[in-house]
Amino acid sequence: MQIISYVTISIGILATFLLFFNLPRIKKEKDEKDCYESPTISVIIPARNEENNLPNILNDLLKQTYPIKEIICVDDGSTDGTPEIIRNYSNNKKVELKSVEVKSLPIGWKGKTWACQNGASLAKGELLLFLDSDIRLSNSSIEILVDRYLKNRQPISIQPYHCMKKNYEYLSLFFNMIQTCATGLSVFGKKKKKGFYGPLLFIERDIFNKFGGYEKVKNKVVEDFDLGKYLRSKGIYIELLLGGDEISYRMYPKSVKDLFEGWSKNFALASLSMDWWLFIFIIIWIGFLTVLPIEIFKSILFGETSSLLILIGIYGYCILSIYRIGRAIGSFPIYTYVFYPVYLLVFHLTYLYSIIGTYILKSTTWKGRKL
Repeated sequence: MQIISYVTISIGILATFLLFFNLPRIKKEKDEKDCYESPTISVIIPARNEENNLPNILNDLLKQTYPIKEIICVDDGSTDGTPEIIRNYSNNKKVELKSVEVKSLPIGWKGKTWACQNGASLAKGELLLFLDSDIRLSNSSIEILVDRYLKNRQPISIQPYHCMKKNYEYLSLFFNMIQTCATGLSVFGKKKKKGFYGPLLFIERDIFNKFGGYEKVKNKVVEDFDLGKYLRSKGIYIELLLGGDEISYRMYPKSVKDLFEGWSKNFALASLSMDWWLFIFIIIWIGFLTVLPIEIFKSILFGETSSLLILIGIYGYCILSIYRIGRAIGSFPIYTYVFYPVYLLVFHLTYLYSIIGTYILKSTTWKGRKL
């Protein structure tokens, strides 16, 4: 092997350890409390063309062990059956369901930020729970979130467990992994996190309103990450956790086109929002995983037996490392870890497309709306 390959692989092994040291999952606390507060909860769901997902999350909310004060569904200009679904569920007697319709965007606002801001403006609960429509909750998810909040008194953001069924969905492997560590959640020794995860935010209404809600990030494509950064600058730190067995989602069940469009819409922008040193470590880690199979192929081609044995051992380490991370973040089958270079190649191509679409063509779209 060339010296540069040796160095890349050596540093890459260290980077893997540092980037994915912690993988904390949210779970039910076993300890009993001397007293129990019961803050009221307002759930806010921004929905754009979510007729397939919305019934699932609404049904999950109706089954919760913790009482919900109100559910606010914000129809963000849907062209499918989303408005009708919201109307049908508004007749439910167990939880008050409010409907908000957003037909146009004010200048300077993005769709999701405006939808969330509109929903929050109507909320009466002491705590606000922002949920994406594709999230699934266990019956005790909100109870667990409230317990966690009362323990630390910090806003909470969850990266849900990614449930997948179709083969193309597994192409999300490296996107999910980088998304997990980009906030610093899994990074060794990093106590202060940066940003939060978009699918779920649990925050005190007074804190949300005090700092203007989504106003400060109204034109951001990666509004979740940027809002977390802004709140941190104001001394508010958000607790980050993985969804584990309690909170999950299925991101792109319809088509591989949706998957590429979804991951490419904000990855180029998000990579520039993270800490510079973390960005460099991720580049080193990706470089390590890219160089390794190339060096294995070269060793086979040129008959370098001693190098090949070492490289195969390192490849085994990579499989085990990716397996450890993958099982914590999603339902990836074993073969995705064994043949990870295939999924890494898709990541490279999609990231390149994201850079071109974002900075050169400036034509990034999502759900029929130009970003």
